[in-house]
Amino acid sequence: MAPFLDHLPEDAWSSSVELLTPRQLDVFLLLGKGLSTRQIAMRLAVTEHTVKAHTARILHVLGLESRLQAGLAAYVYETSVLARNHDSANT
Repeated sequence: MAPFLDHLPEDAWSSSVELLTPRQLDVFLLLGKGLSTRQIAMRLAVTEHTVKAHTARILHVLGLESRLQAGLAAYVYETSVLARNHDSANT
């Protein structure tokens, strides 16, 4: 689904996401839902500049090149890693 993640083992990917601050994680997950910078800013009650700063840091920490890649990575993360963790917690 996300060929740019193929070179990164899932354990390393999970570890990279865990380096994000709670607010960066909020922005990351909202990117995965396809929200615009303005929509994320409104949802989190911060400025668009703040969202852009968080997005830049997310790209750096995860080694991604674009906001689109971050959104796809967030979608993959939420639908696979978080879903698996949720399933494990319920068993």
